[in-house]
Amino acid sequence: METRSRIIRAAAEIFDEKGYVAASISMILDRAQLTKGALYHHFNTKDQIAEALLAVQVPMSRIRPQESKWQESIDTSFIYARLLQTHPEARAGVRLSIDRGVPSDLDVYGPTRQWIELATYLITQVDAMDHLSADWTPRSAAELLQSTFVKAQLPSLQITGHLRSDLHERVESMWKGLLPGLATMSALKKGLNYDSDRWNRIHWEDSSAG
Repeated sequence: METRSRIIRAAAEIFDEKGYVAASISMILDRAQLTKGALYHHFNTKDQIAEALLAVQVPMSRIRPQESKWQESIDTSFIYARLLQTHPEARAGVRLSIDRGVPSDLDVYGPTRQWIELATYLITQVDAMDHLSADWTPRSAAELLQSTFVKAQLPSLQITGHLRSDLHERVESMWKGLLPGLATMSALKKGLNYDSDRWNRIHWEDSSAG
């Protein structure tokens, strides 16, 4: 299992840096510092490695449940942004979902569906507390948040590189723009915190949760 994990981590780094088409088995072997025999014991093709990578469950949220489900949703988005900086698997999942040349039979949208489902779950709880605007359903709000996040992280990638160093500021702007249309006035009056300074505090909470 350790060898398999090393292969997947190395593949994630290479796919993220080079893209699917340019990535090669030899690059993955060099990064993982493994022999061909060790790799072919687990995978026969690059497609199989990519499939295993996409199936990896990136830790979505370790945030403790909060009274305000809007705040929990905001904090979860900051954790997602942090994962794109710290987890090659998360970055590779994004890269594979937008790369041309990825085989059509690979389910590259699995990670996207996971995030939409998590957001829908959280916003369903927001709705149950009458804190979601009547103009939205939990699913439509979740899909808006997911698509807006994707649009926010792409320029971050293009401008600051694959570690997306300014992404927390872009996430703050996302919430500043969307919350007034998504949340009820009573929810907004609770003083929701989407300031980018919150980024580091949430990361500490995530780390302490083990």
